[in-house]
Amino acid sequence: MRSRGQLLRALGVIIWLVVVSSYSAAGQQLPATVAGHTQTVLLGTGTPRADPQRSGPATAVVVNGTPYLVDAGPGIARRAAAAYDKGVKGLAVANLQTAFITHLHSDHTVGYPDLIFTTWVQGRNRPLKVYGPPGIEAMTKYIMLAWQVDIDVRTKGLERRDAAGLAVEAHDVKPGLIYQDSSVKVTAFPVSHGELLAYGYRFQTPDRTVVISGDTSPSPALINSCPKCDVLIHEAFSEDYMPADMPNWLQYRQKYHTTPTQLAEIANQTQPGLLIVYHRGVGVPGREISDEQYLAEIRRTYRGRVVIGQDLDVY
Repeated sequence: MRSRGQLLRALGVIIWLVVVSSYSAAGQQLPATVAGHTQTVLLGTGTPRADPQRSGPATAVVVNGTPYLVDAGPGIARRAAAAYDKGVKGLAVANLQTAFITHLHSDHTVGYPDLIFTTWVQGRNRPLKVYGPPGIEAMTKYIMLAWQVDIDVRTKGLERRDAAGLAVEAHDVKPGLIYQDSSVKVTAFPVSHGELLAYGYRFQTPDRTVVISGDTSPSPALINSCPKCDVLIHEAFSEDYMPADMPNWLQYRQKYHTTPTQLAEIANQTQPGLLIVYHRGVGVPGREISDEQYLAEIRRTYRGRVVIGQDLDVY
């Protein structure tokens, strides 16, 4: 009987590993019954352009049902709710309690008030913990002041909402290990984004290493943070991308962003298990740059697995 029990347990482990491998290879989320798996969810893959198909930049790393957010682009709470409806149950809006901001550009932070107040109104009853480059503490302070009328009405009016759930613990952080719990270690590293102080983040979970670039030109610190990482999520702007309102775009791109050719070189040096392209320049309506073009530009010199990320993709 003992040998039969041991055989059944061993068979269960084998089945679990097969399921994990098959779903990971397909870029799909695991069923809710499979525990202990890290899910990477693209909540928003867009740029500052108000693109109805692409919400503002935001990514969730969900470990054992606990979500950790990177960036708070416009629409973050609704995109999390959409992911929840698709089966990522860790992304219930009230569960959004830990976030990391790459930099303070508006397209990465205008969803921050949404993250604070929508999660509170929808049931968050513990402090929201937020980590980012210097300035995130001041931004938090002034957001709370700007919404003071709303706070007063919801806590002192008929709603009688608990102010404890409104608390935000914001932290200006320096590069290095900035967060750790039983499920994840998060390391911030500096990236090159023009004159703006910006970070990328490395997430080490029990089963996966996920690196998120944020906005950056090619960065040695990112390369050093992602040697053979499981997932690298990186921005890119095609060589053919040219905004009409920036005559100095090529000079700007060199300092602030990464081309697909440069990203291919980064991937060749780091060899990630999966390269996900997000926050890409799509172009103006009628002159959009296709996913196929991005893939072709990267695959000129990179032969590893690469996908063009779409909102609500789960890997």
